[in-house]
Amino acid sequence: MFKALHCLLFAGLAFSTAAMAQTPDAPVEPRTENGLRYLCGGVGLDESEYMKSQARSHGLLMTFATTDGSYLAKVHIDIADSRGKPLMSVDCDAPMLLVDLPRGNRYRILAQTGGASLSRTASVKSGGGNRVVFVWPIQDNQSEKPTRAEKRGQSEAESRGAAHDEPRLRTQSEMGK
Repeated sequence: MFKALHCLLFAGLAFSTAAMAQTPDAPVEPRTENGLRYLCGGVGLDESEYMKSQARSHGLLMTFATTDGSYLAKVHIDIADSRGKPLMSVDCDAPMLLVDLPRGNRYRILAQTGGASLSRTASVKSGGGNRVVFVWPIQDNQSEKPTRAEKRGQSEAESRGAAHDEPRLRTQSEMGK
């Protein structure tokens, strides 16, 4: 009996160690807002590839950029259902946002950065791969408005290095330059 239990424990330990070795740590930690799970990331090549690989298992992928092709961070997002009922309101300090929204529904999305707003509607269909891209024009007179976190006196996430071969991440203050 003791030998059987010992073998079973050893096999379980070996299997769980092998499974952990095959599953690398996610470079982006999931968060929850109003019961909806989301990931905000895409800074640097590793995060960008991770976010794109996770798009199929999430309801909606949003990407933020400027007309010159630069990715954009520090975007405030409001998502409402088709009737206008607010579902979530988040600040994303990266160029990509994955949100687990219920499938089969239409959503209204308002994205704000640097004093400029863009709105889109999106349908979330089963199977994933639902995407919305927000592209802001570069304007000389845009003023940088603080995010909700900054208004509360909290610091933004530490900046992460970007890979050399991908578009440069721009902040709101750089959009006017």
